[in-house]
Amino acid sequence: MRITWLGHSSVKIQTGSDTIYIDPYAGENEWYTPATIVLISKFHFDHCNMEKVRKISTDETLRIGTKETAKNLFPCSVLVPGQSILHGDVEIVGTKVINPHSDVARHGVEEEGMGFVVIAEKKKVFFMGDSDYYPALGEIRPDVLFVSVGGTFTSEAKEAASIANAIGPKLAIPIHWGAMTGSKDSAELFSELAKVSVRILDQGESVDV
Repeated sequence: MRITWLGHSSVKIQTGSDTIYIDPYAGENEWYTPATIVLISKFHFDHCNMEKVRKISTDETLRIGTKETAKNLFPCSVLVPGQSILHGDVEIVGTKVINPHSDVARHGVEEEGMGFVVIAEKKKVFFMGDSDYYPALGEIRPDVLFVSVGGTFTSEAKEAASIANAIGPKLAIPIHWGAMTGSKDSAELFSELAKVSVRILDQGESVDV
């Protein structure tokens, strides 16, 4: 399995014959190739760039998101927390997002959000979305955890380190930094404080797990 951080909260996962994108937004256009599965954690500009979604979508691409995403993107399957979708050799499980950092005043209401557990090659990759920690997340025990560290609308580095320590992944990868919020200093502070293995990826960099 190869994982690439495309920047901000955008991630690419290559496993077997599948190419999976989560929150296609950041990164160079040439990094985006036809996808088997596209996962969108919430319908917001920095999580769902429509130009990139169209670029990676084919007639065979499965697109999965929240109810709000499905209203604005067709076709798109709706996933709710606790539900799973099996697509070939890949299983996608939805997780609840609890975000005390969201800018409710700006949007008027709390934005609907979703996290994803991607299960393939007997590995679990957990993309938290913009979520804070809650006890059920400690039961996932992922091989890889994507956790936001940039602050402002998500957890900041110190809080993210506590989240990673509570979840206990084999590898934690800090995301949601380097663009609109946070910097590499945020990722490095997270790495210093976390008691789990951490890999800081540069934008466009990959790691095999």
